[in-house]
Amino acid sequence: MVNKLREGRMDSLARRARTAGQWAWRHFRLVAGIALVVGLTLTLVAHRAAIAAVDWSIDPLALAGAVALLAVAPLAQALTLRIALRRLGAGAPRVETLRIWARSFLLRYEPSGAVGFVYRVRERERLGATTPQVLTATGYEQLAAVTAGALVAVAAFVAAGGRPPLTALLIAAVLLTAAVAARPALLGDRVARWLSRRGVAVAGPMRGRTLALMIAVNAAGWAATAAGAVLLAGGLLGAAAPSASLLLGAFALSSVIGALMPLLPAGLGPRDAALTVALTPVLGPGAAALLALALRLVSFAAELLAVAVAELTAVVLARRERGSAVVAAPDGEFWASTTPKVPSTSGESLRTIVVVPTYDERDSLPLLLERFAATGFELLIVDDSSPDGTGELADELAATRPWMHVLHRAEKDGLGMAYRAGFRWCLERGYGVIGQMDCDLSHPPERLAEMRAVLLERDAGLVLGSRYLPGGGTDGWSATRLAMSRIGCSASRMALGLPFSDLSGGFKLWRADCLAAIDLDELLSAGYAFQVETTQLAHLAGARIEEVPFVFSERIAGASKMTLRISLEGIRVTLALRRHRRPSRRHGSLQAL
Repeated sequence: MVNKLREGRMDSLARRARTAGQWAWRHFRLVAGIALVVGLTLTLVAHRAAIAAVDWSIDPLALAGAVALLAVAPLAQALTLRIALRRLGAGAPRVETLRIWARSFLLRYEPSGAVGFVYRVRERERLGATTPQVLTATGYEQLAAVTAGALVAVAAFVAAGGRPPLTALLIAAVLLTAAVAARPALLGDRVARWLSRRGVAVAGPMRGRTLALMIAVNAAGWAATAAGAVLLAGGLLGAAAPSASLLLGAFALSSVIGALMPLLPAGLGPRDAALTVALTPVLGPGAAALLALALRLVSFAAELLAVAVAELTAVVLARRERGSAVVAAPDGEFWASTTPKVPSTSGESLRTIVVVPTYDERDSLPLLLERFAATGFELLIVDDSSPDGTGELADELAATRPWMHVLHRAEKDGLGMAYRAGFRWCLERGYGVIGQMDCDLSHPPERLAEMRAVLLERDAGLVLGSRYLPGGGTDGWSATRLAMSRIGCSASRMALGLPFSDLSGGFKLWRADCLAAIDLDELLSAGYAFQVETTQLAHLAGARIEEVPFVFSERIAGASKMTLRISLEGIRVTLALRRHRRPSRRHGSLQAL
């Protein structure tokens, strides 16, 4: 009986706790807002005398300069959002990305800072992204921002000649560990698979180099923030202002603490309290509270300025895009198209053909044609005098398929040589888009349309099919074979300094002018290393190169042509490719935004 009464009391307490928790969650905005107002009021009241004693007058030019400099960091973060979206495969048009970033940034001041994330998801179609891509890109954007802030804080405290606070060291260590662990080579892929098995769709992980770039962009924004904070502190406190390094360290640390409180509006409360605490040993509580309040107000003005700059930039870019898309209609009138303009719009110049080398692929060829016919593209079979009659069968099949062509070569002298011959044939006949893939259906023809869309919409010179991007994979491979392939790709990337996830793959789509810029007669490789060399040369020429994930399948018929000699040639040629020159400055960045 006693036990039953005890259990009844426990159940009653549990129900009350759940009810209280549900009420608190439903009224979180109200509770957070009240707590914020009460906290700020108590802070101001406690130091009202010191704040009232300060001369709040400041040179208008110094104030304007502080606002302008503090606006740089938010704009840098806007850039990192677009970098993340693009690297995760989203369209992320410049105009819409700027607008959505600006509005979601303002929504940080809602009683729950998470409202901005919800807005981005709701507007995902304007970003050309899926929900997983938006959430993953936002996560990486925030990770890059707080990691940069934490590292800047530690570096600034060290530069000030003191020992960084333990809080700063712990936060920096945790965030840097998370950033390193998020790389695909470490825990990134495992976490993504673990989440996928539990029904959580993610678009990551992102390559470590991309995350490092985002952190560097944010760190550059902090340099401007430091100048703005020093300008403001000097204008208010004069000679009593703290050193630039100490002020930057305290401001960066407090901003990171505020950002790590995502349910509070823009870090209000924790951020200002942390800044006051950090500056009190140097300035005293009154002056520290004063400077924290002034930085909050000026930072808010700077964030409004950053949003205004983003919106105005979006308006200017939108007008330019509309202007470039105005074309003459047949009746002489003009109309504006919102569709991205492809540089070369004639149907003839954009004819698409895919080159497929064959050697003893008689069993695979008919199966390839069944699936390839639905693409609507043309096909060029380059046969190296296959002894099993593949060339003769190709001629028979091409006789009833106007979209199929056959090129016969006298001998088998390497995959790269076959591609060279096929590419020359296509370029001479004026094809605008030229693809390459294997005959054994390890490369799915169904992905060619998506690759072509990416090539044209993003004005790329080359699109690589990648087995190692999120959404890609290998079907039927053993763990050993997959590990060897990943090691080989990673080694090639490191040796050549290329940023692409799948260098050895042969599933590609080229814009004709990009392919024509490569001197096929001067290539070093004749075998499978041809794939690496052509990608490297396109990169060095300044071409924009995009990647699209696909699942690589085991060949459906025939035997693999890979031999030890071909593998050794690939290693030798890869090492030789390191002699190629670096990209010319005039070509610009490969992944220009």
